Amino acid sequence: MQRLPFSRSGRLAFCLVGLWFMAGCDSSTPTPPEGNGESPTGPPAGAELVWPLANTDLPDADSVSFPYGPRALPSRYDFHAGIDLPASPGTPVHAVLPGRVVLVSRWDGSSTGPGNAVLVAHSGDRSTSYLHLREIEVAEGDSLELGERLGTVGQTGAATPHLHLGYFVGLPRDTRVRDERLSRNPLELLPHQGPEDPAIEFTETRAILSVPLQSMTIRSIELIGQDDSRVLDYYSIVALGATPRDEQNQNGVFIDSGRPEDGRFDLFLRPAEFVPDRVVITDVFGTVIADVSR
Repeated sequence: MQRLPFSRSGRLAFCLVGLWFMAGCDSSTPTPPEGNGESPTGPPAGAELVWPLANTDLPDADSVSFPYGPRALPSRYDFHAGIDLPASPGTPVHAVLPGRVVLVSRWDGSSTGPGNAVLVAHSGDRSTSYLHLREIEVAEGDSLELGERLGTVGQTGAATPHLHLGYFVGLPRDTRVRDERLSRNPLELLPHQGPEDPAIEFTETRAILSVPLQSMTIRSIELIGQDDSRVLDYYSIVALGATPRDEQNQNGVFIDSGRPEDGRFDLFLRPAEFVPDRVVITDVFGTVIADVSR
């Protein structure tokens, strides 16, 4: 198993480096993410922000149990459009940025899904959502200060107590919806340190990535081999919508995910048309963080 260090150790997630755009399939040069022309936004210029549970701007202040992107649930695979932060029921939940409450939705008492949820609009076309709350302590139209309490952790609509934090760029201000096609990785916003070294292993048919939970900032994965390549761009996948994004075949690659264990989880990637000999990983800030060959 070959390991390549992430070069961003200790770097906070306030980087505003431009993302690359898809530019062909040259096997000698990493292909930038496909995407839809988005660039990493981070927080509004000069803004302070906090983690929603710890209510502090310290790096990695809240534990991440499921990151943004591919994930394995007990009975199925899905593509997760936010991050999950485990906590005991009743733990206070705080606004990560100043903003205005634009949507409060109440759980019907039986269905799975967002449960009790709050959507907050911030400056710069950004929004955040807080799902599975036990109590909601704000109303639509309320203005929230940085770190102001908006509810408590619960498990409404979910199997276990946790906060699902969503981050969106470009939600229409007049629709009051959580359109996850416009979701982004919340670690574009939240302060975090660089993760542990990734590990990439090649088998006869696929590449296996060992990915850290706490600081999972992958934006795209390019698989290269036999004069061919495929790119898995996370923001392009989530833009497909709730059902298509959960398909395990994306852009000619079969994706599977292992269950989290010891702070990491495995991604299994098998292209349909070739055997991968090289993997290039680009993060949400446009930086190549791994480039490993067989």
